[in-house]
Amino acid sequence: MTTHTAPILVIGATGRQGTATATALLERGWPVRAFVRDPQAAKAVALHEAGAELAVGDLDDEDSLRKAMDGVHGVFLMMTMMEGVNISLAAVAAEEKRGRRVAEIVGELGISHLVYSSLSGVGEDSGIEYYDSKEHIEDGIRELGLPATILRPVLFMDNFATYNKPSRDGDSLVLALAVAPEVPMPVIAIEDIGRFAALAFDRPDEFLGRTLTIAGDILTPPQIAEILGAAAGLTPRTVQIPLEQLRAFDEQVAKMFAHFNTHPHAPIDLAALRAAHPELHDLRSWLRATDWKL
Repeated sequence: MTTHTAPILVIGATGRQGTATATALLERGWPVRAFVRDPQAAKAVALHEAGAELAVGDLDDEDSLRKAMDGVHGVFLMMTMMEGVNISLAAVAAEEKRGRRVAEIVGELGISHLVYSSLSGVGEDSGIEYYDSKEHIEDGIRELGLPATILRPVLFMDNFATYNKPSRDGDSLVLALAVAPEVPMPVIAIEDIGRFAALAFDRPDEFLGRTLTIAGDILTPPQIAEILGAAAGLTPRTVQIPLEQLRAFDEQVAKMFAHFNTHPHAPIDLAALRAAHPELHDLRSWLRATDWKL
């Protein structure tokens, strides 16, 4: 394990990607400074107990951002456009403003490496507002000429334990997705997003200046259901959720899946990603590692 002296500031530290990144950095010997609003929150306390320093602040408070970035080697930036379980256009606009603010301060302070977790599908002229906001943050990073790595993760395997968890119907496992059965879905474990971020800081010669789509597996909905069904000992079955049903829940999510169904994902070189990160999970290994249960 390498010993580093200057810390990495993790913005979004108590979120799923931020926690994964902080954990991976600590495992690799990096000092971690976790940017949190409430140091008494359970997730913040857990990060501190794991070895992270807590920097208290708010993304709308430039002074707290500057203080948190003082003396750091790098910054990991991940932000959410979610309000509860929905995507708010007001939150999307705020995310873009905050992302650009972070990038500007990184440039002003001369920080050595920014790793921004964006989103797969950015740059495809999708017309999806929250995709566009992340694209604008990426554009700002490039316009400022920052030493940066942009990661574009795909859909999360972890959602099969939460938002997209299958249901049981007798002896059948039913996986309901708003994805056509023939469409390949790239998926990644959130843990591996954190590990790629840590790799980027560890190996700047390899990762600086790159925009990298990251995935651990590529499967159609029936293939996913088959793997989940085998893990649960049930017969797999898939159901395609109508987009109209999604629109009643969240217009942005409906737009995302409409785009996903009509624009096949660009090829992803899983072999190259696994060469960089040999422990990269496919869906089967993620199920075993997380002891997934229906």
